Amino acid sequence: MSIYDKPKVTVLISTFNRPQYLAEAIESVVNQRFQNWELIVLNDGGVDVREVVDKFADPRIIYVPDDVNKGAARRFNQGLSLARGEYVTYLGDDDLFYPNHVEVLAKALDEHPEVALAYSDLYAASSIADRKTGKRYVLDRRISVSRGFNREFMFHFNHVLHVSLMHRLDAAKRVGCFDENVKVLIEWSLNRRLAFLYDFYHVEEVTGEYHMAVFKSDRISVRERRNTESYKHNLRKIRCNFPAEPWNKVERIDMLYPVDEWGPKLNQHLREIIDSFDHPFKICLINNGTNRTPKEIEKSLGNLMELKSISIMHLSQKESNPLMACRHAAKKSNARYLFLVSPKLAAVKSPKRLFATLQFLAENPQHKAVRWQVEEEAGSPLDCLIEREYFIKNSKPGKYAPIHLSAITIGLAKGFKFDAMFTKFKEHRKKKEWKECRRLIDDILKETAGFPHIQYLIHYLAPVCLAQKDYATLEKELRALIDRGYRSDNLIRLGYMYSQQGRYPEAVETLKEALAEHGLTEDDFEADCFPFDRKTKLSVFHLFIALAGAYLELNDPGQAARYYHLASKMATSSHVPFLGFAKVYMLAGQLDRAEVALQKLPVKGGQEDPETHRILGKLCQKRRNLELAFGCYSRAFELAPADEKNVDPYYFVGASLGRWEEMYNTLSTFSHQNPESVIGLARLAAVSFQLKNETMAADMADRCLELDPANPIAKSIRSRIIKNAETAPMPAAEAIIDVGGLRLDMDIAPIAW
Repeated sequence: MSIYDKPKVTVLISTFNRPQYLAEAIESVVNQRFQNWELIVLNDGGVDVREVVDKFADPRIIYVPDDVNKGAARRFNQGLSLARGEYVTYLGDDDLFYPNHVEVLAKALDEHPEVALAYSDLYAASSIADRKTGKRYVLDRRISVSRGFNREFMFHFNHVLHVSLMHRLDAAKRVGCFDENVKVLIEWSLNRRLAFLYDFYHVEEVTGEYHMAVFKSDRISVRERRNTESYKHNLRKIRCNFPAEPWNKVERIDMLYPVDEWGPKLNQHLREIIDSFDHPFKICLINNGTNRTPKEIEKSLGNLMELKSISIMHLSQKESNPLMACRHAAKKSNARYLFLVSPKLAAVKSPKRLFATLQFLAENPQHKAVRWQVEEEAGSPLDCLIEREYFIKNSKPGKYAPIHLSAITIGLAKGFKFDAMFTKFKEHRKKKEWKECRRLIDDILKETAGFPHIQYLIHYLAPVCLAQKDYATLEKELRALIDRGYRSDNLIRLGYMYSQQGRYPEAVETLKEALAEHGLTEDDFEADCFPFDRKTKLSVFHLFIALAGAYLELNDPGQAARYYHLASKMATSSHVPFLGFAKVYMLAGQLDRAEVALQKLPVKGGQEDPETHRILGKLCQKRRNLELAFGCYSRAFELAPADEKNVDPYYFVGASLGRWEEMYNTLSTFSHQNPESVIGLARLAAVSFQLKNETMAADMADRCLELDPANPIAKSIRSRIIKNAETAPMPAAEAIIDVGGLRLDMDIAPIAW
């Protein structure tokens, strides 16, 4: 008997009208290093793809046709019923496994019998297709999700994408497989229910990619999101579907809500509660003697009755005390905790409070109940979390005494610690406070459980390292990621970093390697899908711009123009390639053609880009019109007061013109907004020294030397200040020198720092 008679892994593909990509998806399964698999291709009512499947002539591939579209959830359940593998993994009909995918995840499940699901990292691949041939060109790959398993966060957001996961077949059946009432995010619905009972294991390897069209996507998940209310209701179905009990990983909570009036106001409040609170809870609506029949109530609730966690309890007569109404329901509950709710509950305030409260109660067992410090809920007899047994014991009829709870402020739920830290990081980044940004990223990277990892965070760490000129750390991190297989995006980052360092030959080599990693050749850009325009620029666009810039620095205008031309095919309305052409002409000494290129800049974007005005300034310098050049550099500073690229051209032209006072104000503003810029502090020190403000000059020089102890400008200014202190200052004789029609005030000659 062949080992393939009993496959270890079942791969499921549900396909619908994408035969042009299905062959690539199947081929990526056939090319797996691990070969003990079966592949079940389920046609969900689209064009028949038997011919595509049969071309592989592989007995391990099973084709299940159907001419009726029933949805991916139904298809995958059909596949699970047919699966013979111990483990199951999924592949979109336009997505790809890398050769290591099945091997890596099957090994993880073998080595970790305590988990139900293993998942890896994926590249999100943005592509555009040739309208004639259907061939796809991948123009952007990035790691959009890579996070250690975090149960609390899983209840909030899916961080395990369906192409990246492999689960045990029996675990999926234990939680009811896919919910066929859910149309979007069906994998989150499954993952969420698995999280009630099992742990997941994250394998930090990239093992595949899922594709997204650059323009209008035909994915069902994209189409379904366009109807906002329908999409929200779909999410509520996911949030309100639980596996059968017992749950060994999640604390059971029952929400008790006494209802005195049914109608739209109640329905809106229920939707807010379900949308806001991530922690799962069952909802018991207590019909508090309203005289409404069950049928009338169900009709009143509308589509909320589709949610599986909602039940209705009827009281024969109205309880004037809402706590007593809750007590009736509590006696029928088997939850450990009760979430007592009134119309005063402000659902959108502190939506993560249940997670944090459960942590608090676990750490402080002397507390049996918690009320929250939420202003809108003040004075409510309910709106608290309370142990069921404690509540029943302290609310006996006839002996009832109010349960006095001090409102407390609950700390941050552990599962959302990263998100709080990341919010602070973005606040510091907006202010260009790079030291604080770096400290937060470093602290985040020290965490392991439930946090994103470096392959995701490099997108945020790289700009910080570049701003701090910490090239050594960045190169180390990028090289490590590239060695681990995270190549497409990080080769571009590495090439860009080399350009920033002035290592242009290495930049060219690395960026060309990145282009090859995307599977692209220059001939590909002759396809009929180019040129196109897109507001958000893709990574290959930035690759071409960086590559052209490196060639410019290598004094190769021909190659630079070539790559600016390719970049222009990916963003026809972008002014950036036109700026590049202007640089090429200037390098070739063709100033008139450079000026024409600048005149052709799209008004939108071009006039608001400081780089436009820096290039204009350089053009004016070459034509020896320093007044106009200084005006251009000043405009660049107006547009980007904290852009370090403005400093040197502005300073040197301003020094030649003797614009010390004006430069002092501009550079002071720059240093205030960019306090860690070494060159900004050095130039401000130089300007202050020229203005004979030696106190300011010394302060700026000292701050500069703290950041860069070897900085020659700051050291020179410091030595001049010391020398001036040792000898009495001598007034300088004024001299006017005329050089080619340029008047220079030489009262204090500009120092070429």
